[in-house]
Amino acid sequence: MSSEAADLAHRLARDAEAVCRYYLSNGRRQGRYWLVGDVANTPGRSLFVRLTGPDSGKGAAGKWTEYVASRVMLRSRDWTLSHSRSTGSTQHNVSAREVA
Repeated sequence: MSSEAADLAHRLARDAEAVCRYYLSNGRRQGRYWLVGDVANTPGRSLFVRLTGPDSGKGAAGKWTEYVASRVMLRSRDWTLSHSRSTGSTQHNVSAREVA
């Protein structure tokens, strides 16, 4: 990462909550995290943004994770399988990419 990009990332991370309040306004703070549906700012609790932490490395402020429950993925896979049966054989090793 260039020094300008790294500097910008560090400045945004220092003000992670303000950035989240502006760009992810449909979310809310819960403890050390900002929770929102996704990066498109939909309401929900699938995207977690860490608001506090070190400047870099494990647990750094500004790091984010999007969580998809395994049950949702299994339901999607089962729906895909049940709606794609056109012959007598069915493929049972559907990957997450094929479901989406």
